[in-house]
Amino acid sequence: MSNHQYRPDVDGLRAIAVLSVILFHVDASLLPGGFVGVDIFFVISGFLISRNILEELARGRFSIGEFYRRRVKRIAPPMLIVVGVTLLAAQLLMLPEDIERAADSALWSLASLANVFFWTHHDGGYFAAASHDQPLLHLWSLGVEEQFYILWPLLLLLVHRARWLFLGAGLVALASFALGEIVFARDPSFAYYMLPTRAGELLLGGMVALASLRGVERRLPAAAVTPIALLGLALMVAPLFMLSEESVFPGVLAAPPTLGTALLILAGHCAQNPISRALSLRPLVWIGLVSYSAYLWHWPLLALYRYGGHAQLGAAPGVVLVAATFALAWMTYRFIETPARRSRGSVRQVVSRQYVIPALALAALSLVVMKLDGFGWRSDEYRQALAAARQATRPAHQYDYVCQRMQISPADLSNPACVLGPAPHDRPQAILWGDSNAAHYIGVVGAFAELSDFSFRNLAIGACPPLFSDPTAFVASRRTADCLAAAAPVRDTVRRFPVVIVSASYTAYLAESAEFLDAFEATVRALANEGRLVIVIGKAPVIEAYDRRCREKALTYPLMDCRPFTAPQDPDVTAANARLRDFAARMPRVEYFDVTDYLCSAGRCSPFEGDRPLYYDSGHLSMPASWDLGKRIVREDGVPAPFRLIESWAAQQFSQSPAPAASPSTPASTTPSTTQ
Repeated sequence: MSNHQYRPDVDGLRAIAVLSVILFHVDASLLPGGFVGVDIFFVISGFLISRNILEELARGRFSIGEFYRRRVKRIAPPMLIVVGVTLLAAQLLMLPEDIERAADSALWSLASLANVFFWTHHDGGYFAAASHDQPLLHLWSLGVEEQFYILWPLLLLLVHRARWLFLGAGLVALASFALGEIVFARDPSFAYYMLPTRAGELLLGGMVALASLRGVERRLPAAAVTPIALLGLALMVAPLFMLSEESVFPGVLAAPPTLGTALLILAGHCAQNPISRALSLRPLVWIGLVSYSAYLWHWPLLALYRYGGHAQLGAAPGVVLVAATFALAWMTYRFIETPARRSRGSVRQVVSRQYVIPALALAALSLVVMKLDGFGWRSDEYRQALAAARQATRPAHQYDYVCQRMQISPADLSNPACVLGPAPHDRPQAILWGDSNAAHYIGVVGAFAELSDFSFRNLAIGACPPLFSDPTAFVASRRTADCLAAAAPVRDTVRRFPVVIVSASYTAYLAESAEFLDAFEATVRALANEGRLVIVIGKAPVIEAYDRRCREKALTYPLMDCRPFTAPQDPDVTAANARLRDFAARMPRVEYFDVTDYLCSAGRCSPFEGDRPLYYDSGHLSMPASWDLGKRIVREDGVPAPFRLIESWAAQQFSQSPAPAASPSTPASTTPSTTQ
């Protein structure tokens, strides 16, 4: 915008937006809905850019080339600096796979497709690293903006004189908010990251620009300006405190804060008012001027700090990181943004010098990083130390003898490799069934099997509860189809065995519905009533503070504290296990067992035995530790009573019925190697 059109109150709005986002990312409890700051930015951007385009179109001076020349000068240089510095910091501090992922996200970000990358590639699965470990995650919002500004200028070029433009933009904006609400239930990542569900926010800003150029101030009574500004302020600020990460967003809930922002911009255009004067205060204006660079810097600083084991920021680190953010933002604004915007080269010169050439250099660097699998210049000694640290915490699903899948196949139901224990492997007496919380007990049960002379098949479907009834109410929407598809074949397979050992992440399913244990007990009751012996294994202690990658990260990240520790027992786990224990005590042919007493003492639990880690993540034993824990239990107390029943129970059942077609004949084997 030309100087005479400068709106200091809009810079004040920028300050509110960036401060909201930063406070939310430092500590969500400070401002639970602070993520709305990004949506405030979208409205401001839609207003400023649309007003420029519409003014130039009205004068007959609009040029697509000149538009993108200005976009490159404004957006590219600071973004490229941040991407380059972040890649370098990642190479110094992060694990190879995280370095590689950062490089991959950088490639997409350079093409203004970061939002597409994080929608399609961001692993939100069961064992995913936390989002706060992704140092370029925040660039998704730049992707949304740049994709919008590929389409919007071309559309305005065609229809800027149409009388229906304002109404048409409003209808599309409403459709965008509605789409976010509809899509969220099926694909929340798409709803969050992608343009169709965010376009309405940018269009609201465009509608204010259109109204301002059509003389809205002449139609609006002066007495209405301040009430409109107050209403806008209330609509914008209230969601910052009332929304949270649990809210369905974007969608209908994105309408109030973005509409409020639009009303504030509109009121400030029509006349000076108390709100616009407050937003024009010099401290807010200064923050607004550096807000773009502050947004770019804040997330990599927070992400890389948290990567070093600081999931919760204390007050002092939070203050230091915010101060560092604004120090870097000022330097970037002073020495990068301002000179770049003052450059007077042609479209070709600006685009090539300020975007294409440095972006290609960063792309080449990213490709080299990915080609080297993130290891870069790291030594063979580092590789060996990393491999040793990872072997100690390998999870169940990485072993060939574990049939844990996210999608079950017929081969998994009869895979001979997934039968453990003494012979006969063609006629295993039991099946260990459940989700990943059953799979991580394979070593424990395997150690019992060796001494009690039984064999068992294992079968686990990730994030799917072991139920004969409909699991839909208890699982995340993205897992519903796989869980339903597995239900019938798994049920038929389980019923071939005289003994069923079952375990699950009971607390995870209870978080979806308080009725889960009723459904689970009904399944166990059905199996017992059919004459089977059912052994329910309780959930292992959950230790949220545990980070298996701590010792891996400590190889390159300085001052990490990876010492053994203890944590209090999780009350939800304790309550779920107690109910299952009581249920088993009341039910014929149902037994209960859990490992809590071997991992906890006096109400406190440890993910370590001495200095050796036992867990893969906060709720799963590693497979080497599972085998060792089983051997320890046998050594200290013998085989637990429920498992001593298996051989005799199965022999009795087999003598009365045909052999279960559990798997093809395979040679007898000993306990699988825990280093497989």
